[in-house]
Amino acid sequence: MSAKHDLPGKPKLLVVDDDPMTCRLIKLQLEMEGYPCETLSDPERILEVIDRTAPDLALVDFHLGTQGGLDLLQVIRNCEAYKHLPVILMSATDYEQECRQAGADGFVLKPFNWQDIARAIGEILARHKMN
Repeated sequence: MSAKHDLPGKPKLLVVDDDPMTCRLIKLQLEMEGYPCETLSDPERILEVIDRTAPDLALVDFHLGTQGGLDLLQVIRNCEAYKHLPVILMSATDYEQECRQAGADGFVLKPFNWQDIARAIGEILARHKMN
């Protein structure tokens, strides 16, 4: 068993991707880094799942079937209870500028470099803790 697993006080993450396999892969990697992690492959349920799981940060795919990641970001930002939830958008195409302009806290380019994801999560959570 890894010493990183289930560390007390480790921030909880939510991974949103309409591909269940991608969700499982990201969840596995993040849990290996010690982050408790929930996944969601049905973006229509985003607010329900955020309410139930109370994540500290959400990683959201840019391309989500009928409802895109930017649309989902706006749903989160327009909800009074969750508007300050840190959100990192992910895509194989570099949409970083569009994502940041729409209110994303970060952007990660696919294919993933796990160190980049871990660094982005750490930096964003540290920033939010200071605010």
